[in-house]
Amino acid sequence: MPCFVNGQPVPDEFVREAEHFIGRDPRWQTIADETERAKRLRAAAQQAAADRVLIEQAAARDPRPIDADALAQEAARQKAQWGSRSAFDDTRLRQLVELQFRVHRLREEMADGATGPTAEEIEAFYNANRENFRKPEMFHAAHIVKHVNELQTEEQAAGAIKAALADLERGDPFPEVANRYSDCPGNGGDLGRFPAGRMVQEFEDAVRALDPGQRTGVFTTSFGFHIAILYAKIPGGPATFEEVRADVQRAFAFRNREQIFLRALAKMRATADIRWVPDAAAPPQDCESQVAATAR
Repeated sequence: MPCFVNGQPVPDEFVREAEHFIGRDPRWQTIADETERAKRLRAAAQQAAADRVLIEQAAARDPRPIDADALAQEAARQKAQWGSRSAFDDTRLRQLVELQFRVHRLREEMADGATGPTAEEIEAFYNANRENFRKPEMFHAAHIVKHVNELQTEEQAAGAIKAALADLERGDPFPEVANRYSDCPGNGGDLGRFPAGRMVQEFEDAVRALDPGQRTGVFTTSFGFHIAILYAKIPGGPATFEEVRADVQRAFAFRNREQIFLRALAKMRATADIRWVPDAAAPPQDCESQVAATAR
């Protein structure tokens, strides 16, 4: 069912992109009925696509120039990134990049005037949601890995990891053995600190069973054969106010900017001609009304 914004059709591609992006929000999964969820998600994507066209139209009408050097640099970067896969010639690519710059400038200006939270607001929010601010359990470990893939058979990988284990049992330092045998050499196989849930389950289970300073024997994951050593284990638990202050401040600032932006967008919609065209026989309908009816 096509939608027109000030007479310009909203591309189906815009709707598909919006549906993919919006659908990643886990809150959609709270709608148990799949049909209802799909219908509401589609309605939200249609509205977002119409808003995108509306903002692009306003950005394109802005007579202010875009910095020529910045425009040329970004066009060159995108051309180098996409290379021969780009469907656009240099002129078309430059036009698209210029529109991107104009849209970004407009969106920033639409959110102008947003204020940041006060210190009192940040602390009050932390105190009201203290149980939600938690640090994950952390591990500091290193490993030796021999992959099983098209470059290395399981027999070859198994032979190499056994040789690494033999050197460790002879007393060679773990970092030296890691650099000598691992398919990920360098830095002694050190993985740095990582939170629980970051690694594949077999690896985390093996490391979790260790005390700091201990190492595993040979174990396997979907990647191949491993030997791991645990350097440190940091328990999870409640995060202090100082640890989350910056995150709360950023969240507040984003929320405030989003509210200002949405108010500006609502004003743009109020003066725009946004219509659905259900079929050739029926008169056009207001897009927002159609979306609201669908979402109910």
